[in-house]
Amino acid sequence: MTQMSEKQFNPVPNYYREHIGGTEYQLPADELDVFDDVHLWSDNPRLIPYLTEGIPSEDEMEATLMRTNGYDALRKSIDDLGQLEPIYVWPSEGHRYLVIEGATRVTVLRDLSRRYEGKPNQSRYRRVKVKVLPPNFSERENAVLLAQIHVRGSGVRNWGRYVQAMFIYEKVEGDSALFSLTELASHMGKSTSWASRLRDAYKFAKQFVEFVDDDDAQRLALNHFSTLEEISKATGFGAKVKANTAEGEQLRGEVFEMVRHDVFKEYRDARHMAQYREDPEKWEVLKSHERHAAHNIANQLRAGQTGINGKISGLHGQLERALERDEEFDDEVVDELQRCVDLLASRPAGVGAFRLHLRQFTLGLQSASLKDVKSITRDEYKDLQEGLEDFEHRLQRYSPWRSS
Repeated sequence: MTQMSEKQFNPVPNYYREHIGGTEYQLPADELDVFDDVHLWSDNPRLIPYLTEGIPSEDEMEATLMRTNGYDALRKSIDDLGQLEPIYVWPSEGHRYLVIEGATRVTVLRDLSRRYEGKPNQSRYRRVKVKVLPPNFSERENAVLLAQIHVRGSGVRNWGRYVQAMFIYEKVEGDSALFSLTELASHMGKSTSWASRLRDAYKFAKQFVEFVDDDDAQRLALNHFSTLEEISKATGFGAKVKANTAEGEQLRGEVFEMVRHDVFKEYRDARHMAQYREDPEKWEVLKSHERHAAHNIANQLRAGQTGINGKISGLHGQLERALERDEEFDDEVVDELQRCVDLLASRPAGVGAFRLHLRQFTLGLQSASLKDVKSITRDEYKDLQEGLEDFEHRLQRYSPWRSS
């Protein structure tokens, strides 16, 4: 057997061949000093919701990353196994490199290096494995890289939905717009409709941030994004609360105060916004800003809807809202509703299905408009005449009051 050379045995490559967007790159592999050779990127999308105005210091960015979800688990993994995946850096001023992707891993390595200072294994955390992006790597290519890793990829902590939504909005409609919605969705490996929903949800969350208007606004939007998203698309309510009208502005103010004061315990509580709004008493409870009030009311609604009475009582409102949206019902649906009416009418003593039909028929004739009359066809009128003649004949023969 031929002896394997040192170069063949060494698993660390000299470069990584990667496709970013439609271009293939050969990215040099290297190891850099985690303190002296690299610095963090203040425009890192993961950091933006947590930072206030101005350029943050390196220490501020590290402290923020230490508070993000998953930091402790990643630190334990790197402490036990070392750094498994290289980060992406871009040549910056002097001989330093800007961390484009991998800021949390850099922070963990710095954290562990400080913890083990003066101990034999400190050097294990002093250097970070990197892939070096070319100096001419554009902002657009940078956005594609981040989209592929933090939305489409696996093995690295995904951005949360709020950061994903903010990223989509900024890259499609913001001051740094670089793509059409369809282009960015393709790079993310998602459908255009998925990207569109997140973009629209972020627009609503952005209004929430502007409404709150303090240093904590971004963090609140991040923490409550799922609830804000649910409110913005709630059936029978979402379009109203997003409308650029006086009613829409008032609703937004009321709803944003509810979100701000933790009226919703979980995002599912916001699915019933139309029902809350239709009931003045329920709406006043929510406006009182009682903590988790929406959760309590939602539980009551869900409990009521599980029984037959609850399901039937909500049917009228559902049909009414569907008609307001100009939805059409096919004949099978109408026939099924009529069968339900017939069944109910046949049960109470003294009120049969026929008498209910007769009452409805009589009211229909009395309330018929000129347009209704003109719409009657010759065949329909012939059937009506034959039906009335047959009914008159039977009345004369069998009804005590008609035959006397």
